[in-house]
Amino acid sequence: MKKVVFIIPMFNASPHIKELIGSLKEQTNENWEAVFIDDMSTDDSLKMINICSGGDKRIKVIKNSEKQWALYNVVVTSKQYIDNLSSENEASSTIIAVLDADDSLCNENTVQLLINAYKDEKVDCVWTAHTWDINGMNISKDMPNVNPYQFPWVSSHLKTWRGNLINKVKNENFKDLDGNWFKRGYDQALYLPLLYKARKRHYVNEICYLYRINSSSIKVREWNEKCQMDTIRLVRARGYVE
Repeated sequence: MKKVVFIIPMFNASPHIKELIGSLKEQTNENWEAVFIDDMSTDDSLKMINICSGGDKRIKVIKNSEKQWALYNVVVTSKQYIDNLSSENEASSTIIAVLDADDSLCNENTVQLLINAYKDEKVDCVWTAHTWDINGMNISKDMPNVNPYQFPWVSSHLKTWRGNLINKVKNENFKDLDGNWFKRGYDQALYLPLLYKARKRHYVNEICYLYRINSSSIKVREWNEKCQMDTIRLVRARGYVE
């Protein structure tokens, strides 16, 4: 039986926690877990998780003692989760999915759709259609069997992979030329090397993910977008690091 583990990096996401956790609890397939990584939040995000989880043991929280940023949190937490499983078969049967704490699922069948997609034992990466909160846009599409670094970005939210795939990717792929973990633009920095290593990739053309692009101020978003483009340009120009 496959299980979906949502890895959720979080920083000051309190206004959206109730909707996010609600979207998890509404899933028709209950075979999921959620791991929140609190990256030094200064609001009441942790309090909201405790309230909204209602004691659901599938919802767990890791609290950082120093700022690590989303990419580090996702990679390290997913690797630790897989390493703690009892067997390679269990690792292969676990689906890791990334969900940002200010977003949510918008399809109650998301978990089941992912489990169905991974029934093909050669499929290592699955992503889905999504919707932006401001205009309903979806930039996710299918991808032919090409080098993902040389193909337009079509694998945005929801990004998932077969659990043991992450251990086949060297951490150097997630770091800049000075050996520092990327801080922004982590979508492509995270998923391009995984797509590259995947034996087979699959796109689910059903909207499963609500991307809240309008959740931060214009000034913050402009700075984030500049840093994001710097990361994307470097990751794509460098390609996969063997």
